[in-house]
Amino acid sequence: MVFVAAAVEGDATLLTATFLAHRGYLRLDLVILVAATATIAINQVYFWLARGYGQQRITDMRTHRVYGRVLRWITIYRLPLIVGSRFIYGFRIAIPAAAGAIGISPVTFTIADVTGSVLWAGLVGFAGYAIGHVLDYLLDDLRAHEWRVAMALFATAVAVLAWRGRDWLVVSSEAFLPRQAGTKA
Repeated sequence: MVFVAAAVEGDATLLTATFLAHRGYLRLDLVILVAATATIAINQVYFWLARGYGQQRITDMRTHRVYGRVLRWITIYRLPLIVGSRFIYGFRIAIPAAAGAIGISPVTFTIADVTGSVLWAGLVGFAGYAIGHVLDYLLDDLRAHEWRVAMALFATAVAVLAWRGRDWLVVSSEAFLPRQAGTKA
């Protein structure tokens, strides 16, 4: 399940799965390994599809707003861009596809992709695990002080209402009161 979900939406899956690993439902090492493997596999699919079909359309795509930008980036930054592609939200499909379309060596792409995917899975995975620790601490602490937190939230709401409530009351009452003759709408 983690493999398929990480191939479709990596960050949310990895954060969720590592949180579940923190809670004891999954193993952290396997979650990170499976997420990295899924990312590598899906990037290989995009790379090879673009390598096979993309080169014939490369001239058409140079004028496309997003894909044209990625094509320029990949020709300039090649390896750093491929390694960092998992960290650039919105370009995760475009970068492997552009690498395949411009004819980057499969070995070069695979080495850069594996490096980037392992870095991504490790960093995001351990971040998700750390978030689990923080949430445990906050929730345990929150349970111990929930009445104080509730009173603080209530006091804040009352203060905001007292400060801004008069303005809201005036504006809302003006909307429902009949207008006098000669006043502007």
